Amino acid sequence: MKVDLGSAYSWLEIDQAPETSGVYAWYSRLQISRADVEAVVADIQSHKTSGDEQRAKMAVERALDRFVFNPYRETPYRVELRGALKPRYGGEVNHEPSRSSSLVDRVVEQPDRFKSIAEILAGVAPGFTAPLYIGMAANLRVRLRKHKRRIIELRDTGGSPSTDDIVDAGFANQIAARGFEPTNLFVMIVEVPVDTSEHNDIENILNRINFPIFGRN
Repeated sequence: MKVDLGSAYSWLEIDQAPETSGVYAWYSRLQISRADVEAVVADIQSHKTSGDEQRAKMAVERALDRFVFNPYRETPYRVELRGALKPRYGGEVNHEPSRSSSLVDRVVEQPDRFKSIAEILAGVAPGFTAPLYIGMAANLRVRLRKHKRRIIELRDTGGSPSTDDIVDAGFANQIAARGFEPTNLFVMIVEVPVDTSEHNDIENILNRINFPIFGRN
């Protein structure tokens, strides 16, 4: 079976996706607005000028969390500890994204570094960012339109999408809840001529070797 190298479709190009079967992966460009970048740099510089390096570091950490790490924060794990004739313990364990202290120090020393970080991050997807969601569809255009419609519905209403498809609803809900800008989203597709019985196999494998943030199958 010959498989092509895939094609990218921006948010505005979803309606041009082929009406064929295939695999798809959603990504987001990590774009930070110029106004936000300038505000972060000014905040850091202000604390440096006043001699408060600790607050300058906190400003860098807040910016990295808000614009880079928090959108990709994993949902909590459910854990349970037990032993023979021992008490049992259970609960949620939260993902704590790690920030390099040396990175924070460098940005404090040179606040304009944050401008370079923002500029570079905007262009690294999909090669150097994790997929948000991976799926397969008998008709890629129809499937991707459903995703787009539900994302727009949540963005515009702030409520739950009118659908019984929990998987799609969950993906759209995560996009809305984490504040992803829909126009920064794009999808990579590969047309794969497989029948319905094979879809689950391929989707199952791709989810387990790529670990998309909002999708597990």
